[in-house]
Order: sequence, then structure tokens, then C-alpha cells
Amino acid sequence: MIISSELLDRIYIKTNQGQKEIAKRSGSLSARQRRLLILIDGTKSSSELAGLLAEFELSAKLDKLASLGLIQLKNQALPEKINTNIKQAPAAPQSSRALNIDPLLLEQAKKLMAESAQCCLGIMARSLIEEIKQCNTNNCKLTIARWNMALRQSNKARSHADQYMDAVKTLIGIG
Repeated sequence: MIISSELLDRIYIKTNQGQKEIAKRSGSLSARQRRLLILIDGTKSSSELAGLLAEFELSAKLDKLASLGLIQLKNQALPEKINTNIKQAPAAPQSSRALNIDPLLLEQAKKLMAESAQCCLGIMARSLIEEIKQCNTNNCKLTIARWNMALRQSNKARSHADQYMDAVKTLIGIG
């Protein structure tokens, strides 16, 4: 099957409903669909998302998220209103210097970090995954930094480390 470059170059953004799904976690999405939704940021193309997730049939998953009203093509967005809302949603926790991270969002970030470490680092990630599991609001920045450095040092994950980091920052709302 030949895939057109148009399909690979598509860029999606989260809708307001997609932002709410990340924050509220209704449970209607599978873990893979949720991970894909988290990684959609309005800058990554479909091909970049496929590389990050090592997914087959990514277009079907993107179509499903679009049919649920959680994402849309970037060029179909209402110019200012939707984009402004999307950019402002994660900013609320950043206004405070203290780390006030929603425990559910922290758990989701920890899961994403542990899964990416396991996938990209294999058996070498065992101690890092334990550290991630023990992570809390007091030490999360240090744990995230260690996880990010481990990904950067890995041949398999080096090219995706920034994208994983952006996904975790978006998820828990830190800058």
C-alpha cells in the first residue's frame, strides 16, 4: 500500500474536547489512543508521531480521535480562538512557583515515562523505572531530568527525547 506524502505531513491539534479528555480522563480511550492524543501538539507531523509511537495503522487511530472530536487538522482550526485556548490550558499550573501537579496527571506522566524508558532502554531502564514509580511532586523535576538524559544517551530514543519531554511537560503543566 502506498501512503501519500500528504497523509504523512498532516499536523493535528487538540480540540477543547481533547484538552478536557487529557485533564479528566473519561476512560473511553485505550492507552495507545491516549498516548497519541498527549503527543499531538500542533507541530509534529503524522510521520513524526508514527516514529515516536512505533505504531502501525496510525492513520486509523488519528481518524478515530478526529471522529471523537478530540483532534482536528491544524489548518482546519478556527484561527485564534481554538489555538489560544489550547495554548493557555497547560499554563495555569505554571503561574504558581510551587509544583501543584494533579496527582492523576502525575501518574499518567509517570506511566508515559516508564513505558518509554522500557521501550527505548530495555533492561537498562530497571532502576530508572523504579525511580519513576517513586516520583512525587517534591522530586518529579529531578526524576524527569534523569529520565530525559537517559533517553538522550540512548541510540534508540535520542531523536525522540525532546518530543517525549514535551509530552510530559504538557501533561503535568511544567515549563
